[in-house]
Parts: sequence; C-alpha cells; structure tokens
Amino acid sequence: MEDRSNKKHSLSLVEREKMTLSGIKEVFSFDEQLIELETSKGYLDIRGENLHIIKMNIDEGELAIEGVVSAMSYHDSIGIGKKKGSIMSKLFK
Repeated sequence: MEDRSNKKHSLSLVEREKMTLSGIKEVFSFDEQLIELETSKGYLDIRGENLHIIKMNIDEGELAIEGVVSAMSYHDSIGIGKKKGSIMSKLFK
C-alpha cells in the first residue's frame, strides 16, 4: 500500500459549492455544517451549509464535497477535545 502522507495535497473549489481534495489522510467527523479532516499538509476544517461528502476514497486520499462552503481553516494539530480516529475506524470497531 502506498504511503498517503507523501501524496500532494490539492484543493479545488468551484462556485463555493463543489470541492475536490487530494492528499487526504483521515476524515475525523462530518455533518452538514463542519467537516474535520487531516491532509498531508496539516488539519483542515471546512465550514458551511448543507455539506455532503459525495465521494470518499481514503485509500487514494481523495474527497469530493457538495454544499455551500463558507470557510476553510488549516491548523497544525487536532482541536482540543476532539478524539483522534477516523470515521471508518469508528464504524468498524
């Protein structure tokens, strides 16, 4: 399996309504207002309205989102009080 941490991170946003991302390592949580994930360049929070993940391939490090994006924020560490662990790992416990 290829190391996802070496994948280049890119982000494309069209009309604030369709986003595609690469270089995704993990998705920690998501709902219609907030998607929290880890990229190869740090942690990323995506905020908006009616956010929906329409494609998620963590093995390839790819993610596609639809909805109205209002803000994106990168940071170097996971937020205080957030538990580390991907959505997929929580589903298959």
